[in-house]
Amino acid sequence: MHPKVGKVKKTEITKKKIAVDTTKILRTVNDNEAFYFYEALGKPTGEKANSLAEFAEKVKTAKLESLMFHIQRKDFQNWIEKTLGDKELASRIAKLPLTNKQKARTQLQSIVEKRITELNTEPSMLLIPPTYIAHPVPLA
Repeated sequence: MHPKVGKVKKTEITKKKIAVDTTKILRTVNDNEAFYFYEALGKPTGEKANSLAEFAEKVKTAKLESLMFHIQRKDFQNWIEKTLGDKELASRIAKLPLTNKQKARTQLQSIVEKRITELNTEPSMLLIPPTYIAHPVPLA
């Protein structure tokens, strides 16, 4: 026989908060780690970004062909995750819909600028709250 179920109790299942090193993500990298923009393979635009802030600015003026080239190849996500260390932003960019190329620039720009704002809310570490699960509590 199953006990009667009343209220739902939340239990913390992750005790640790995940710290994201915002100083690493927002830092300026040297030229050998910079992001270099291309229109196609073997066709560089001459533009590069040495930081996430610089990247956000370059997205505003980069040729649409260059943005689409890099989005389709997942170059932006790879640079942001592997060089800057921001898996969250890389994940958000990966979800960009490619159905409307004209909106790609504004959507990418919005995603990056929003993330920069989030990262600047806490200068050294951004804490992600623990995850909770709900389970029933038997009635007395």
